[in-house]
Amino acid sequence: RGAFGEVRVCKWKETGEVVAMKKMNKSEMEYKNQVAHIRAERDILATASIPWIVELKCSFQDEKYLYLVMEYLAGGDLMTLLMKRDILTEEESKFYMAESVMMRLGSKC
Repeated sequence: RGAFGEVRVCKWKETGEVVAMKKMNKSEMEYKNQVAHIRAERDILATASIPWIVELKCSFQDEKYLYLVMEYLAGGDLMTLLMKRDILTEEESKFYMAESVMMRLGSKC
C-alpha cells in the first residue's frame, strides 16, 4: 500500500506471466497534488531501458483508477527496506552499493 494506491501480484491471462499491477486512485492523486509526479513516473518507466528500473509492460485507466502493469520483482525495493529499517549497517550499505555498481556494469551474481 502507498499514499493513494496499492500494488498486487497478478497473472497476465494471455501469457501466464506474473506481473505487478499498481492501482492508483486518481482523486487521491489530485487531492494530494501528485498528478505531475505520477505522470513523470509513468513516462520514466515507459522510456527507461535500464536493468535496475522496473519494466513497464503497459498502463491504462478507468474513471477512478490509473493502472501500471510492471514486471514482477520479488523482494521489494530499496526504498521500502530503508523505510522499514531506517538505517542500514555499513556492511549492508556496501552490499547494496556493490549490487548497484554490478548492475550498472552488466555483471551478474
